[in-house]
Amino acid sequence: MATVATGGGMPSGPRTFVREATGLTKDISLFDVFVYNTNNQNIGIGVMFIILFVPAFYTGASMLWGAIIAGLLALAHAVTYALFAAAMPRSGGDYVYISRTLSPVLGFISSFNWLVWMTVYVGIPAAYFGQYGLSTLFRMLAAATGNPDLVRLAEFWQEPLGIFLAGSALILLFTVIFIVGTKLYFRVQNITFLIATLGIVVAAIIAFANGRSDFVSRFNEYVAAAGGVASALDIAQAQSGDAPRGFDWYQTFLSLSLPLYIVLYSITSSIIGGEVKNARKAQIFGMPGSVVYTTLWMVLLIGGFQLLAGYDLLGHIGAVDPGALGLDFTPTFIELAGAMVYKNLFLVLLLGVGFLLWTYVWLPINFLASTRILLAWSFDRLMPEKLAYVSPRFHTPVISILVVLVLGEISLALYAWQVVLHSIVGIFGWILSFVLTAIAAIVFPYRRREDFEASPVNWRIGNVPVMSVVGVLSLISLLVCEAVFWLDPFVGLRYLPNVQVLTVGVLVAGALLYYLAKYIQRARGIRIEYAFREIPPE
Repeated sequence: MATVATGGGMPSGPRTFVREATGLTKDISLFDVFVYNTNNQNIGIGVMFIILFVPAFYTGASMLWGAIIAGLLALAHAVTYALFAAAMPRSGGDYVYISRTLSPVLGFISSFNWLVWMTVYVGIPAAYFGQYGLSTLFRMLAAATGNPDLVRLAEFWQEPLGIFLAGSALILLFTVIFIVGTKLYFRVQNITFLIATLGIVVAAIIAFANGRSDFVSRFNEYVAAAGGVASALDIAQAQSGDAPRGFDWYQTFLSLSLPLYIVLYSITSSIIGGEVKNARKAQIFGMPGSVVYTTLWMVLLIGGFQLLAGYDLLGHIGAVDPGALGLDFTPTFIELAGAMVYKNLFLVLLLGVGFLLWTYVWLPINFLASTRILLAWSFDRLMPEKLAYVSPRFHTPVISILVVLVLGEISLALYAWQVVLHSIVGIFGWILSFVLTAIAAIVFPYRRREDFEASPVNWRIGNVPVMSVVGVLSLISLLVCEAVFWLDPFVGLRYLPNVQVLTVGVLVAGALLYYLAKYIQRARGIRIEYAFREIPPE
């Protein structure tokens, strides 16, 4: 093979990989991985969706049981990816695991599936920054200061133009950060994570420290101070049409779509595995550990706000048309906490800024991971070699970063103007990639025995590899998750024929791209299938 090259000059002549090393550096620590995966579960947005939607639209569902069951379902899945990331610490994640264990075409289809949905989730969280973050912050500030101009500013961030402008600024900011280097990104990530965590700590304290009667009076005051009606909760109860009902296991099962939307994504550090220091320790702690951490926070916050407001009242707030309350958009759980302290500007800022820092965190995670998938493909010659270019100065894949910038902006525009995209509808298709990885984990110790035996996770229970056992548990849990995302009456694939076509179309497009790349490279005298016999370079 050729000598290492991190710039644009490529030695001539066919060879297996584009070069012998990626040019990336191992800068990512255990704490970086833990925060990266916790952010990709997104405690703030996750709890917001659960509290807004479960009591309102899954009547009788238990938010607490839903969070616990979702966490348990996600755990074996997270362990599976952690074991693979320790055994094959390379950039690309599923692409490497599946292509080297099952088949190259399945590996490419799986990673193409990832790339499509990840670039969608560059644009959507960029939109959340304005739609949920800035709008919530400015409405809380309006109530705290009595300034009606801030209400109008809050409403602007709910409009398509406001969503697009705020999101574009954020995407451009992270583009610059990622070009400069991952070290800078992880410093920013960790500092903002601590501030965001402080915000939910304060929210939890407020929720547990106040009673329901206080909440009713304070919430009514807050809505009026934010430009809404008096007696907002009375109106919400009268107009929401939400009828209280006893506990319902089936509704709880259907409502799992919301917490699963969060906890299934503790695994994205697998895609940046080639840049992680001490991969076994970092990935095994950073993936399953972040699932446990996030689940505990979900239970704590859901329990606190259920005590503060009550399940039925949360259902009324979530179900009522916000216009009936004189509001432009439904209050988030952070506003429920903010309502209790809205006259305290410091606490309002702490809550509002903390929540703002949760709203967008999927953006940089999916952005970074998308660039590493493009890099991994180009290394195996499935994409143009330019995508493998790594800046000698910054040690970052600049061209791949710019490609994801463009894809993210397209996604943002489609979401902002409600052309195509909605938040949760792609999850069923995304889980298909997870299923393939679970199957790969089951057979990896047998199909790549030497690699398994040489790995730091070659553990056994008797004669059975732990990795195979965990893979089976993961496969079972993921099939349960697929049942949820098929049957859910709001986002289930069963009820969305257009999304069914899109889901199948993404998989077919991935297969066609693979065979097209294989044909093109064979015409150049390169047999790309040889690359899949080896684990790719670090």
